[in-house]
Amino acid sequence: MSFERQPRDPARGHDTVVLVMDDHDSPSAPEVASWLRDRVGGRPGQDVLRVGVVVGELLDNARCHGEPPYVLELTTDAWTDTLTVRVRDHAPRHTAPWPLGAGLLIVDGLVEQWGVVSAAGHTTVWAKVRFDA
Repeated sequence: MSFERQPRDPARGHDTVVLVMDDHDSPSAPEVASWLRDRVGGRPGQDVLRVGVVVGELLDNARCHGEPPYVLELTTDAWTDTLTVRVRDHAPRHTAPWPLGAGLLIVDGLVEQWGVVSAAGHTTVWAKVRFDA
């Protein structure tokens, strides 16, 4: 099962969309890419491509190291012209330093900053993409 919710906070200049993916009915990679293009449409092609690579790497990481449901959250900040991508999975808390594999090295080269937040029952990897004016 997949669904989307769209909490909005126009007073703060934020717009958030969320896609929740269960294991059994998860959308395919092309379906997620299409959903993503619909959300960041209107941006130059290189921005759409960059966001697509970041989302793809973070989702692949979640699917390899975590358990469903996988939650993809995109938050646009109109004031700073940034997009924060968050991918959350159900995984035990990580206490060791987060290892940098090839996917996270790619993400590191494409974003302004990124990080990992581990809680008791889930892990969230986030990345902040700054768009060129």
